[in-house]
Amino acid sequence: MMEDFGMPIDSTDRSSNGISFCSRIFCPDQIEFICDSLYRWRDGARLVRLFQLVDPGRLATECIQHGSDHPSPSVLRAYLYALFHSGDYDTLFRVMAENSFPAYYQLELTDLWYEARYAEDQMRKHKKLGPVDKYRIRKKFPPPRSVWDGDEVIYSFKECARRVLKRFYEENKYPTSEEKREIARQTQLRIVQIANWFKNRRQRDKTGGK
Repeated sequence: MMEDFGMPIDSTDRSSNGISFCSRIFCPDQIEFICDSLYRWRDGARLVRLFQLVDPGRLATECIQHGSDHPSPSVLRAYLYALFHSGDYDTLFRVMAENSFPAYYQLELTDLWYEARYAEDQMRKHKKLGPVDKYRIRKKFPPPRSVWDGDEVIYSFKECARRVLKRFYEENKYPTSEEKREIARQTQLRIVQIANWFKNRRQRDKTGGK
């Protein structure tokens, strides 16, 4: 599967020496760090250049996850963002569907899936999409099982996570640090997301919102 990654981002500059370029200069942990850093900076241009030089399938396979035989999710995630940046949506959809990702990557990759779908549709129709257009796209093109468990996502929170947040909110509107860590464990949300949700919910209650 990995050898069929197919990087159509103008790979004409990629040479046989370039395929192992990173693995000769950097160790796997350093390669993962580079990919992870460029992704977090959303530096799509540099990621595109990286994968023009180095075959993404080989690179991800060389950076095997510790304790498993799965390719590095950090490298795969960076590759997906490079595809998004270059507008190669078909390859993005295929690669995302054909590989597996850890649960803590799934929400952001689900968002990337939708953003790619929106961009593809907007490019085809030559017009800006409205909320209704995006809703229809989400219904028509749900994310693959590799990044989505089928649970509905509302305002970037899965319904199961919202239920946990609401349950804790009913018990304590000002959760302690220990309670926030427990919520994070149950929902796989970040502490800052949890803190913001409680803050916004308290504000809605004060103004009479639901």
